[in-house]
Amino acid sequence: MKEETSRRPERLGWLAAAIGVLLLVSTTVLANVGFCTALTPAAVASAVLVLLSLVSGVRMRLARRQAEEEAQVEEYRREHAGTELFEDSDEAVKLAARASRNFVKFFVPGVTLLLGVGVLAFGLLLLHRWNAALAFPAAAQPLRHAVLALGLALGAVVAGSYYVGVSRETGCRWLRPTGAWMFSVALLMLGGAAVLLCEHSHVQIERLDVRVAKVALGLLLLLGVEQIVEFVIEFYRPRTPGEEEQPLYESRILALFTEPGGVARNVATSLDYQFGFKVSEVWFYRFLERTLMPFGVVMLVLMWLLTCIVVVNPEENGIRELFGRVVTREPLRPGIYFKLPSPFARIFKFRVERVQEIPIGYVPPGSGKDAGPEDPMMAEMQGDMTERVLVWSKYHAKDETDFIVASTPEIADVDIEQPDARGSLPVTVYFMAASIPLYFKVTDLYAYAYGHRDALKTLEELATREVVRYLANVDFFAILTKGRADGSSELQRRIQTAADERELGIEVVFVGLEGLHPPVRVGQFFDEVVGAMEEKHERTLRGEEYAIQKGPAAEGEALTKITQAKGYALNRVRVAEAEADRFGKQLMAYEASPKLFVLGSFLDVLEQEGAHVRKYVVATTKGSEVFVIDLQKKMRPDLLDLDLERKE
Repeated sequence: MKEETSRRPERLGWLAAAIGVLLLVSTTVLANVGFCTALTPAAVASAVLVLLSLVSGVRMRLARRQAEEEAQVEEYRREHAGTELFEDSDEAVKLAARASRNFVKFFVPGVTLLLGVGVLAFGLLLLHRWNAALAFPAAAQPLRHAVLALGLALGAVVAGSYYVGVSRETGCRWLRPTGAWMFSVALLMLGGAAVLLCEHSHVQIERLDVRVAKVALGLLLLLGVEQIVEFVIEFYRPRTPGEEEQPLYESRILALFTEPGGVARNVATSLDYQFGFKVSEVWFYRFLERTLMPFGVVMLVLMWLLTCIVVVNPEENGIRELFGRVVTREPLRPGIYFKLPSPFARIFKFRVERVQEIPIGYVPPGSGKDAGPEDPMMAEMQGDMTERVLVWSKYHAKDETDFIVASTPEIADVDIEQPDARGSLPVTVYFMAASIPLYFKVTDLYAYAYGHRDALKTLEELATREVVRYLANVDFFAILTKGRADGSSELQRRIQTAADERELGIEVVFVGLEGLHPPVRVGQFFDEVVGAMEEKHERTLRGEEYAIQKGPAAEGEALTKITQAKGYALNRVRVAEAEADRFGKQLMAYEASPKLFVLGSFLDVLEQEGAHVRKYVVATTKGSEVFVIDLQKKMRPDLLDLDLERKE
């Protein structure tokens, strides 16, 4: 009875809460001041430790008060053995026992459910914040913080071992979950300390801090799910009279690694508690307990011996290592090979026959690389990620790099010292977004795998350098249109040369320049510029067409007019010469016979000018005769009007 009414378990519970507060404050300060994200899950586990320690302390306080109450009842019964008044109201006056039962029946399940939901909600919130973060700062003074984290982890291990051991004493059963969570805090702090030591040693592992933090957070989420499952199972678990009281929030997962007595004993205890009877005493369980562990050991040994057999697939080659050293530089061809078990000997396999791809200037879809938070504008400008349809005004890959490309503007007829009406000069460089896939094969496996720390990263940097150099020396519109094929061949040659100089042991198969386009944010405006250029070119062609059509016609018309003018001038000269010659001859004829010349001239005029004039000839010399002339035009000719002298 002395042990049951002792205040020692209760005080140990309050001490565990104080240790939890110390660990919570320490891990929070280290995570924020030292910029170590991997210590954040340890802070969450410390908060859980504080909560469970307080609950355990309250439960042991209620147990102590119940024991004291029962002791007082027993003492009263001994002193008043013949009185039945107290026996009739025995259960009504046991306030401590009723409070203890209600605490275990209602409060502990509620805390278990809230604990599971809270860990899940807070863990998912942390995971969302980490995924949305653009970058994580490097740890400040990582060595100092790593030493502090290791010291706290060691203290948590010592305290956890003490609490797990003391939980086997009478009245201290509820301290066992506290010790288990101390071990979990120590484990998570060891992970954070390892990250800090890696940063101090300049171990280049991409986002190591966040990766370790996510793994630790995943373990906490698993424990949160376990709390919810325990809460649900508690409603359907059969009860037996006199069974040992166990904390509902005690983690079976942590108990497998923190409780003494082995894994099999912990599993048996869990089964006995869940099913309500001694499952561990059934013969079949005894058989499994005796044979399962040896069988598991044999299976592990066989699995370890299976590492002696390595199969190199048809598209692969391998490099054999023995005790960390390469046996031969000659690669192992496809086939079955035998070696010492790991880690004494290893055969590294590489896919040398498969064409591999490196993205230059962009992040391919589904690569898993963090691309930062989702930009609403980028979401609106998202295009076909399969790259079957490429539109300049839409994104088809993540994080496309803008390269500087040269430009040769047509300024031959423009004085560049005189700016245009807007006060600007033609630009000499442009920005070009590029999605350039580089395809290569491994030709020298030893040089590729062992000649460089990261041959793939080296090749990517070499290719990026050559792309930057090449694009800075080509014309923007040339490489965007007709120069892609030549540019691809030239880049393939340059990258192959650079890789050979670094002895990368690769063969560049192809460099694709199909993904060249103006930056997406100016794609629509560039389309308008291209449209204006095409319209200008169209008008130029129409002008040339008009010139081709009108030029020969104008030349022919000019030649016609010139020829007509020459003919007119020649005609006037010849007519003038003929008239002058005729006048001379007429003058000679007149001088020879003036009357005859005048008569001949009169008759010529009468013949030429009067050919179509009606004439009347009067063959008489009498002047007293009267002539009646009918000047009306005859409607029908008569016989006298016939031209008998006309010959057909």
